[in-house]
Amino acid sequence: MDESHKKAQATRERNLAAQAALSEERVSSKRAARLALQRVTENPDATPAELLEAARLLAELTH
Repeated sequence: MDESHKKAQATRERNLAAQAALSEERVSSKRAARLALQRVTENPDATPAELLEAARLLAELTH
């Protein structure tokens, strides 16, 4: 391979690694948000408005 092909291949590999890292970060963020919202829905002291909002946000996360 010539130098330009090597650079292009390296760029593709970096881009794929960056995309994978971003995807993992999104999954982790969604998981953390889902857990936090589930804690709200399980909290016996949560107000009806808090429960409704938590349920709405959970529904958004799953779609």
